[in-house]
Amino acid sequence: MRRYHQPAEVEFNENGEPVRFTAWGRTYALIESVQPYWEEMLPWWQNEYADKTAEELTVRHYTLRAHGPQRSAVVELVQRLGEWYVEGVED
Repeated sequence: MRRYHQPAEVEFNENGEPVRFTAWGRTYALIESVQPYWEEMLPWWQNEYADKTAEELTVRHYTLRAHGPQRSAVVELVQRLGEWYVEGVED
């Protein structure tokens, strides 16, 4: 998997699951989940996170198959501190 930290805009369905994202100026449709969704917490004990709530410290990970304008790929989408990123792409 190639690693990135590319900002992304993510759209959700009525259940709060990602269904589409835009990154690199292109929009990708999310087809299926490849691995179960999982969460982790940022290190709340570090000073830079001292004023954050538990919700803000929660990092969400999704590994999904996405279809884009030119091809399909497995994509790791991550939400961290309220922002979304494409963290990895595997063709």
